Amino acid sequence: MRRSSSAALVSALVAVVLASTTLPAEAFGHRHTFASPSPSYKRTDSNGTFTAQVSARWTSSSAVTVPWAFTVAPQVRAIAAGRMTCKAGHMQLPYTDHHRNIAVTYTWHSSVPKNARNKNYDLWGHCAFPVKVGGKTGMANLRFTFAYKVSGPAKRSATAAGVEQGGPEFTSELTIS
Repeated sequence: MRRSSSAALVSALVAVVLASTTLPAEAFGHRHTFASPSPSYKRTDSNGTFTAQVSARWTSSSAVTVPWAFTVAPQVRAIAAGRMTCKAGHMQLPYTDHHRNIAVTYTWHSSVPKNARNKNYDLWGHCAFPVKVGGKTGMANLRFTFAYKVSGPAKRSATAAGVEQGGPEFTSELTIS
């Protein structure tokens, strides 16, 4: 009897840890591929809008820079009770970006340099800011992940370049404590 209750306790603890961990979008098998003629990406969810793009004129031998931006959604900004601190990083490249004491209305933007072709990448971001909801104060933690790769060299196409509307390769999560 003791063994089964210990096993149940361990299983419950593992479930709690996994439930509180934000997994990269890649864990679910989804990854955005930047390719010509659609070198842009945009996804809006309940927490905000994320965009990313690559130059439509990259050459076959050059590394690619991926500029990105994130804007907090109006309904999330409405509960903010102060300024935010944001940090972004990368799982495969030596990239970080850190902004302190910025307005929640700020469109946070940066660029990830030196992305090689046909390699899987995972970008992550985290913003923390005080909130007030129903007269109670707390701290918001807004996290996002973006799984992507850049295809081989661009080929000329008669198709007009556009912004690809995103799917599950971008995820965000808002927690308030």
